[in-house]
Amino acid sequence: MQHRGTRLAILCLFLAAGTVAAYFVWSAGQSLNRLDEQHEVKAATIDRLRSSISTIATAQQAYTDYGRRDLASFTRVSVQVDRITTDAAGLRAAANSTVSSERLEQFWTALSALMSAESRARERFAGGDESGAADAVLATARDHVTVLSSSLRAFEEAELESYRGTRASAIWRSGTMLGGVGALWAVGLIAFAVVPLRRRAAELPAAPQVVTEPMPDVVAAVPVAAVPSVDLATAATVCGELSRLTDQAALPGLLAKTADLLGARGIVIWIGAGGELFAVAAHGYDDAILARIRPIPRHADNATAEAWRSGELRRVPPDASGFGAIVVPLLSVSGCVGVLAAEVTGERERDDATHAVAAIVASQLAGVLAAWPVASTAEMDDRTLDRKAAAS
Repeated sequence: MQHRGTRLAILCLFLAAGTVAAYFVWSAGQSLNRLDEQHEVKAATIDRLRSSISTIATAQQAYTDYGRRDLASFTRVSVQVDRITTDAAGLRAAANSTVSSERLEQFWTALSALMSAESRARERFAGGDESGAADAVLATARDHVTVLSSSLRAFEEAELESYRGTRASAIWRSGTMLGGVGALWAVGLIAFAVVPLRRRAAELPAAPQVVTEPMPDVVAAVPVAAVPSVDLATAATVCGELSRLTDQAALPGLLAKTADLLGARGIVIWIGAGGELFAVAAHGYDDAILARIRPIPRHADNATAEAWRSGELRRVPPDASGFGAIVVPLLSVSGCVGVLAAEVTGERERDDATHAVAAIVASQLAGVLAAWPVASTAEMDDRTLDRKAAAS
């Protein structure tokens, strides 16, 4: 401490520690802001879900008490089921804990059962069996609505507990960092005040040298997470099978292999028809949920529509769950016929090799799907008619 060079080095160390602490606290503040915003979005979505469930329960109670089974009641229930499906899809990727994910799976199970009951009710109502239709959606399905309400409440409680724990942990880490740096600065100031600077080398005995480990060794000791590699041999096999694909029934199996290849939790194939994109095939998602996914307009402000318009790959950064997405256009000789959207981890979302393999797979799919008769378009037309009928 008596050498000028030593004192300068220690001062630089203190300044560096203060800078690191300031950046850490700023970064923690940004993370807390994002966490608060995500919590507010989820809270608003839960409120909408609760309102929709309450509307369905009211219609069911009116049927039980007064025998109401008019077209308006069925239409109201169908609209609320669509809204619940749309809002619940946004919560699936936003669950922050294992407990909340389990509660949400209970919610999806009850929702799938309610959607099946609602579909049966519409078929019976269209066939003139009003009594059977009313029993299917307004009486038999009451238990499903009860489970929806209870599982949504359990999910909300689990998410709130996870949010509070995460927020408290972030605040504690920031406080610990500030306290440690403050203590270091206090010790340094006391040392500078007590130990005088040596004016002449002969006046005082030589002070022992303080040996510190160089910073590069510390940095080298921190493990760096490696991005999972893409198996090129498997990629070649999948592309070969896609090029020989002639039966639409074999597409789901190849989508499963593609998901394994890309490390994706789920894959959706969107095909353009007119001014909208329609979800025609998927892996990793329930069929009933896929049937409820709404078309995406060409002018929509999201990555899927942007990839379709631009013909270029788009990325969606990961959210609190750690999953993001890559959206790859299906380019054929006639232009962009649709997109392939894969839900992947943050490492995969930023990996150039994953992007390249996804683009190759998409080009194979585009060549096959563009040559097929538009069997899927008929399904899209049926879904559009169903929504219009429900809305009327």
